[in-house]
Amino acid sequence: MKVLHTADWHVGRTIRGRSRAEEHRAALAQIAEVARDRAVDVAVVAGDQFDVQAPSPEAEQIVWSALQALAEVAPVVVVAGNHDNPRRLDAVRNLLTANQVHAVGQVQRPQDGGVVRIETGSESVAVAMLPFLHHRSAVRAADLLDPQRGDAEYGASYNDLFARYSHGLCRDLGDDELSILVSHVTCFGGARGGGEREAHSIERYCVDPRAFPGQLDYVALGHLHLAQQVGSAPPVHYSGAPLMMDFGESDKPCSVNLVELRAGRPASVEVVPVTTGRPLRTLRGTLDEVMELPAPDDEPWLRVLLSGAVPAGVAETVRGHLGEGVVDVRLESREEAQAVTGGERLGTPPQELFGRFLAEQQVADERVPALFAELIDEEFQQSGEDPTGSETDGSAGATGGGEVRASA
Repeated sequence: MKVLHTADWHVGRTIRGRSRAEEHRAALAQIAEVARDRAVDVAVVAGDQFDVQAPSPEAEQIVWSALQALAEVAPVVVVAGNHDNPRRLDAVRNLLTANQVHAVGQVQRPQDGGVVRIETGSESVAVAMLPFLHHRSAVRAADLLDPQRGDAEYGASYNDLFARYSHGLCRDLGDDELSILVSHVTCFGGARGGGEREAHSIERYCVDPRAFPGQLDYVALGHLHLAQQVGSAPPVHYSGAPLMMDFGESDKPCSVNLVELRAGRPASVEVVPVTTGRPLRTLRGTLDEVMELPAPDDEPWLRVLLSGAVPAGVAETVRGHLGEGVVDVRLESREEAQAVTGGERLGTPPQELFGRFLAEQQVADERVPALFAELIDEEFQQSGEDPTGSETDGSAGATGGGEVRASA
């Protein structure tokens, strides 16, 4: 029995506001191609098909088309992840089932769709489906207000609930049949890829690999974006994400798992690279150093971290040299400015205060303070006050001067 295991598509994810729809289409098409070329018997998608719970029509079109493409090769099993809307997935279950896609948004009893059996020729496999469990399923609001309880205790409650669900789903699975559990959760010992939702990766949301029943031949997980094995009895695997989701994943490979199951033998797992996405790359250096770099020819998304003083409009300068793939330009480090009280600022000319601000922000561009001085002069002329704070006529008092500084 050949199983394709994929997860964490995050369709709809943008990068600094730039669409990645074409990347998602290409990556999911490559996954379907792997399924065809390797003649898989079943495909499992372990959660986070979407990036947000209210996806755009374009994101829905991409996901439903990808599931249909997989279903043309073999039956597909899908569970909801923490980014998905479980009710939204359950609402289309009947339509998906009619197209060989078995989906579960919320936990179901085995006889109500929580377990499906898929037959291909002389082989069959039982697939238990356990979608993402929110922490509120295990811990009440009153518990969170109890000062005597901490994260470790909440995490134990979550782990216990998850284990009860997983064992309950698998209680009727025979030891003599091939069996898989598909879920979306963080396992202790798993390495993060860098783009996961932090709030759902903390100790309160972690489970012990021993929470999965030992008779399973394979556990297919989603949530951590790096392909890895986190348990051996049963074998517990993450497939990794098909795209680098953010710059924290710049050095992480993208992949799916191809699993071969045979009765009485350990599962054979092959990590298959997914290579269609644009790379995410971070460049560091002074502005002069960055401007000496050649424009990349592999169309990466670029984050540029600059050191030293920079002129105004530096982002457009960098983008003009390195191309439209530059989505983020910022200063990599700066010393924290010392706190200055309001009393220390009293009586200081606005131009000097603005000059201090530019120095703190490492903005070295003589045009900016010159423009600021010009604007200040216009404001003072309109208010009847000079830049030193002395009044040129009797129409502007102390309050007027304060308002001028605020507008400037």
